[in-house]
Amino acid sequence: MSAVVGIAWMVYGILVTGFLGVAIAFTRHYQHKHESEALATIITILALTLVLATVALVPIDIFLVSSTVDQSTGLKWPWATQDTMDQITMTVQIVYYACYGAIGLFSFFLIPFAYFYYEEYDDEEEQTNLDRILGALKYTSFFVVICILLVVAGLFVKPSQEPPTLGLGWLEKLLIGNNGLKSLSFVLACLILVGMVVFIGYTAPGLSLLPLSMIKGRRSVDTELEDINSRLAVNRERQREIQARYSLTAKPKSLSDRHELDRLEDERRALVRMLRTIEHDTGTTWYRVMRWMRPFELITGVFLLLLSLAITVSIFLTIFDKINSSICGSSCGYVINHPDLFNPINIIFVKLANVFPLDYIFMVLLIIYFFLSTMSGVITMGVRLLWISLFKIRKGATMPQGLLILTILMTLGLLAMNYSLTAVVAPGYAHFGSQVYCNYTMDSTRDCSEHKEFILPCDIYAPTDICTPTTVSTLVDRIAINAPFFGVVLYYAQWAFLVVYLIGLLMALFRKRQNNVDEETEDMNADEEQQILLRGESSRQTYGSQNPSLA
Repeated sequence: MSAVVGIAWMVYGILVTGFLGVAIAFTRHYQHKHESEALATIITILALTLVLATVALVPIDIFLVSSTVDQSTGLKWPWATQDTMDQITMTVQIVYYACYGAIGLFSFFLIPFAYFYYEEYDDEEEQTNLDRILGALKYTSFFVVICILLVVAGLFVKPSQEPPTLGLGWLEKLLIGNNGLKSLSFVLACLILVGMVVFIGYTAPGLSLLPLSMIKGRRSVDTELEDINSRLAVNRERQREIQARYSLTAKPKSLSDRHELDRLEDERRALVRMLRTIEHDTGTTWYRVMRWMRPFELITGVFLLLLSLAITVSIFLTIFDKINSSICGSSCGYVINHPDLFNPINIIFVKLANVFPLDYIFMVLLIIYFFLSTMSGVITMGVRLLWISLFKIRKGATMPQGLLILTILMTLGLLAMNYSLTAVVAPGYAHFGSQVYCNYTMDSTRDCSEHKEFILPCDIYAPTDICTPTTVSTLVDRIAINAPFFGVVLYYAQWAFLVVYLIGLLMALFRKRQNNVDEETEDMNADEEQQILLRGESSRQTYGSQNPSLA
């Protein structure tokens, strides 16, 4: 037993260390080259590492409960006594609640504090660090009050109806819990509910944007260079024409022509920078490597697109199955007993479980894919409040506030992903892993040595002394059963997820290829340059229509 548990936690430590490296590289890649804040950078790195470490607990959780059952007999291994199982599940539960508690600390205090601490900076006024800290604490207190109210609500709010009584030992265990756990579960449910907005708004379209962008690739360098040179030629000709109007006269330039020349000069500088960037990048080793890797990028994109389709099909079939197979319907948040319909992702896990440790590797890759899809959605659409764009996430050009907002979005989005992965993407595997049980009894003794056909996958009707649910599934189902409102809202949120995914898929299919140069440059931020180029393109089209010979 000690070897199994030791290996599991050693692997988890390696994963967390790897995720720390990913968080550092991610933050360094996107943070602004000239505008950075040490506190914001540290908080971003720690928060991203924390949430990735939390979702990385899922495969460890599944591995620990799966390793307690002998697949050939459908019985617990001799070492997997009740005391041992209690110790394992308690350890995992403590780590989960520690991670969730830390996520709450970051969400309600550290991230808001770092955000307002940066906002309090004013280089025109004399201020001390104490002034900035006090100013940041004043605004952060609003989030602290919200957290306190949620904790109190979790202590006193009761469900409007009593949970169903079905005579299931699994269900009875879910209803057992002290007020502290119920309060923390309530706060967690609220965070997941908010995170579901991120999951729907960014992860859903990201599942199509990421693979299709890899399939389409970037624009041809020759085509892009030709386009930029053409725009430069039109720009210079337009400037020459305006200058020619005043070359033979002493009349001063009109206000509109001066503004037009300024705009054309800004556009010319932006185009020249883009041209130089492309010429520089095409001569690098990285560019040559990426060209060589293009076939692999295409194959990976096709694989990820198929994976996205499998995920969405699994979600659709599961939520449809919940209507028919839920043990108690909306009164317990549509908790499903055992999926009756075919679930592609669940089947993949079951098949991979036959070759250790492929199923756990696939789980880690699936979590990383959700993370990258969320990032793809955020980068493509930016940080928005309804139709208002607040921040753009750009390589080397993301302000500290943008990084912190991105971090809270990723944190809440991955929490919602944790719920969806357990409840709808692969509910059977996420609940019981690869555990099986012997369903043949002779003289009050379970023995399937001669009746292998009676060795069945675990579900909620299986004996609790053999089938141990994962801790993450217990947390998710406890939320749905103790507070059915959350379960119902999260259930219908999955339908919204599918709708947004389909919309994102259609948009991604008709989306143009990416350029070979980022919008941002060293001395002009992305938004300003994009507006300049858009104005220039509009003007070029108008000018070209008036001067066909130049177009």
